[in-house]
Amino acid sequence: MIKRLSEITDIQAGYPFRGSIKHDKHASVSVIQAKDISNLGDLLPNNLVKTELAGKKQPTWLQAGDILFIAKGLRHYACWIPEGIEQTTCAPSLFIIRVKAGLQHSVNSKFLAWQLNQKPIQNYFKKSAEGSTQINIRKPILSEAALAIPDLETQESIAKLYEASLKEHALLNQLISNRQQQLNAIASDLLKNSIKN
Repeated sequence: MIKRLSEITDIQAGYPFRGSIKHDKHASVSVIQAKDISNLGDLLPNNLVKTELAGKKQPTWLQAGDILFIAKGLRHYACWIPEGIEQTTCAPSLFIIRVKAGLQHSVNSKFLAWQLNQKPIQNYFKKSAEGSTQINIRKPILSEAALAIPDLETQESIAKLYEASLKEHALLNQLISNRQQQLNAIASDLLKNSIKN
């Protein structure tokens, strides 16, 4: 079954910060920006900016199961939000995608995030993007994205595979980083020993 994204989710822009988001380590609000989303669509929550909201608009607080979509820049990835996100909103360059209330038992949001990151939908975004230097996916374009929605069991199976692949990539990247640190240490020791001799 093919569904437009707007048929199964509610989509809204992130909090309308004016200018750059000022970091305040004592502030109570965390903000997710495009830099906090990996090239695989994984959330990197360790260095979120903390800030206070100066505007009058009430923020949309992120919930577990929400999807963030990078609307501006060179990357247009979706990111699934896990549990443990409190008092967190997102930058205006991101869209918040939330499965409609009546469909939460028939649509798996992690599956949706996975599908938004796959080649068919990514090709659609590339063709529909606007701008030359600051490439932009407008809300109507995102809303019209056509998704294949199989039965819930199939969605959940794909979502589990997606989660496993993210963990495997994270582990692989950590192994690569560890090996590089080891090689850097060997190179430093070689140089020190050569200087002494």
